[in-house]
Amino acid sequence: MFACICRAVTSDEVHAAIDNGADTLARVAKATGACTSCGTCKDRIRGMLGERGACPLATLRTAAAV
Repeated sequence: MFACICRAVTSDEVHAAIDNGADTLARVAKATGACTSCGTCKDRIRGMLGERGACPLATLRTAAAV
């Protein structure tokens, strides 16, 4: 299943990024490209981060600091 349709990023790719240390939305975006177009997938990916005990409320504004 796609987590981000715009960038064709699958849920498996997002989970793999989280497993490899992407613990914020900004880090998932940097690792996968998800959340870098229309933003519709942000809530879905925040939920995936929350399921894994990561920080689901982190914003993309921190991407420059990643």
